[in-house]
Order: sequence, then C-alpha cells, then structure tokens
Amino acid sequence: MSRRVCMIVQNQLWNDARVKKEALSLRDSGWAVTIVARPEEGHARSEEWEGVRVLRPRYRSALTDGLRQGFDAGGRTSSAARRLLGAVRRNPVRRFLSDLIRNFLFEAKFLGAALSARADVYHANDLDTLLVGWLASRIRRARLVYDSHELWLGSVRYLRETGALGRLRDRLIERSLACSADAVIHVTPGRGVEMGRMYPRLRRLFIVENCPEASNPVRTDALRRAAGIRDDRLLFLYQGVLANERGLEQLLLAARLLGGEHLAILLLGHDCTEGRLPALASAPDLRDLVFLLPPVRSEELPALTAGADVGMVLFRDTCLNHRYSLPNKLYEYMMAGIPILASDLPEIARVIRSSRCGVLVDPESPGSVAGAMKAMAGDRSALAEMGARGRTAALERHCWSVQRGILERVYSDLVPGQGR
Repeated sequence: MSRRVCMIVQNQLWNDARVKKEALSLRDSGWAVTIVARPEEGHARSEEWEGVRVLRPRYRSALTDGLRQGFDAGGRTSSAARRLLGAVRRNPVRRFLSDLIRNFLFEAKFLGAALSARADVYHANDLDTLLVGWLASRIRRARLVYDSHELWLGSVRYLRETGALGRLRDRLIERSLACSADAVIHVTPGRGVEMGRMYPRLRRLFIVENCPEASNPVRTDALRRAAGIRDDRLLFLYQGVLANERGLEQLLLAARLLGGEHLAILLLGHDCTEGRLPALASAPDLRDLVFLLPPVRSEELPALTAGADVGMVLFRDTCLNHRYSLPNKLYEYMMAGIPILASDLPEIARVIRSSRCGVLVDPESPGSVAGAMKAMAGDRSALAEMGARGRTAALERHCWSVQRGILERVYSDLVPGQGR
C-alpha cells in the first residue's frame, strides 16, 4: 500500500522549522513526502531536500508581473496616474478583488502541484492552504489533515491586514472545511480548546506543540560578533518576527529606563513594522543598547541562540491567538539552556512556572520589564540555575521526540488511498 503525503505551506519553507520537522518525521516513518511551497530565490521549482521532494510553483502570471513593472518602472508614469493608482489600491472593493485574483492564481498553481504529488494524505498547513488541501483531497479521494499553526480568525495582526470581505471568505472556508478534515492539529492546548469551541463538529483534534529537536548547541560568541556587542554585557535576545503585538515597542521604552546597566538587547528577525521599529531602535539614546540582525535559516538558529544570556517572549494579550500562544522561541531558549523573560500569559506562564526557568512580567508595563531585566542582571547564579532547569525540561518534556510520537499516531490512524 502506498504511503504518500503532500504538505502544503504558503511560505518559502526556509525558515519554517515546524513544517521541516514534520516532513522529516513522516519521512522517517516510511512516508514519501512532497512539500508544496512558495518560490525561493536560488532554488529550482522542483528539488530534493533531505529525501523530501519540494515543489515551488510560480503563481504570479506574466501579465501581473508586466503590469507591476510598468507602474514601478523608474517613475515614468505621470503624477496623476500614480495618484490614481494609489487611490485604486486603497479602495476596499478593489483590494478584495485583487486579493481574490491573487488567491485564485495561488490556489490554481498550488492545486496543480499538489495533485501532481498523487498523495494519499494532503496536509494543509494553516488556513491559507486549507482550500487547496481540501480540493486536492477530494479530487484524489485522499485523506485531509488540517494543521492550524495559529488561530487566524483570532489574530489581531490578521484582522488588521485583511479586509472585511477577505475575512468573510476565510471564515467561510474554515467553518465549511475544517470539520471535513480527517484530523485537525493545533499547537497549544488553549488554542485547541478554542478551536473546538468554534467548531464543535471537528472529527479528531490533536495537539502537536512546536518543540525543537533535542540538541546540545555549543555556546560561542558568534551572535555577539555579528551584532557588535561587547563581551561584558548581559545579552537579552528576542528572535522571531518583529511585529506590533510582540511587546517590542514596550521593550524599547523599558530600555530607556535601564540607565547605565551593562546590558544589551538584540532583536533577531524579519521586520513587519514597515521600518517603524528599527527607526525607534536607532534613536540616539538606544544606539549603544539595542541591536538588530536579519533572520537566519532555522538550521542556523540554535547555535546563535545559545550565545545569548537571556531569551525574551513578550507577546501582548491583544487577541486569543497571543493569549494561547506557545511560540517555538520559548522552547528554543529552553533547549539552549538560557533563562527566559516572558509575558504572564496562560500558556507561556504554565510552562515557565512548571519548569521554573524564567521570570514573568506584564508586557504592557515598561517599568515591569525594565525592573525584571535589572534584577536578572544582578543575579548571574540564578540565571544559570533557571537556564539549567529549562534545558532539563526541554529534554524531558518539551522536545520534538515527544511531539513526533503524537504526529505518528495521527497518521497511523489514517487509511491512505482508500477514500472516505
């Protein structure tokens, strides 16, 4: 009996540690794995990665690219034309139609690639691939797994960036299709409970947390060298997307309260604030305290993480998605053996308190954050003890080997290639 799975993800894959771990785990369990992902510069449309086939279909049309280049080519369009184009872009109906066309192009191209995998199971990662996964599973008479990494419809960032008509479309897709999946995966218990509340008819719901592989990263000064941070400073690291709800603006306000403390703050990740956060960090009074570095590939991250002294997770309680978040950076800090400064939110606090591996703060209060940073800097022995306890908990409870077992059970219950 064939055992073929096609995983679909709407990103370039290079920094998606979760999808990579799932793919390699399924490969090791005897599945032939194909991943459909976005195009990535320097990579072929079809290639092999670690025994996994990766397809990257181009989903922009030549017409779309031509129009985009025509409008952007050296300012040759008139001022009136540019103003007209700007007005059209801001129009909510036009935005919805543009998104609809773009989604259709994406879904058509990705559906073709997914069908070419001739899979027995289609594994849709997040809401933006659920429709494609469902269509492919119906056409191929295959099984469908919906792996919801986020509570999309409860995410303030998603709500801010998506128009009302787009949100309606996504809500209808999830409401209609999630309950038809043969298995639904969520990443935290709280998010799983919320998903079950939203959709009581879900068939089978599993929690597969986003924990790292067990590793023993060696502490080096590579992170400090890359950022230009002196060895005598206690290094506080935030790694991940730089976004509005991650408590980073409050962190910069806290930095102004630190005075002459021998500390350094490093933000490592992709900026999603349209340059606002880097601009704030470049203020004269923060230039020698706050440092920024671009993101790195997920395989390179553990060695860099181990070079920090404290890891930070300062998500704000702005939405259900954050309230019930257990970000992979939390577990990566624990695996690296560094203590954690974290938001006192339900899921994060549960892990921190049970492992006694960090300090909890109110992320909305710069004073609370600054006070905790000063206290941590003043007791290096306590930091070492918290880091050691966190690493022990990561190796015993919060590592991928535990989660891999859950994923394998999900797949062992599916009957590939036999339809519904």
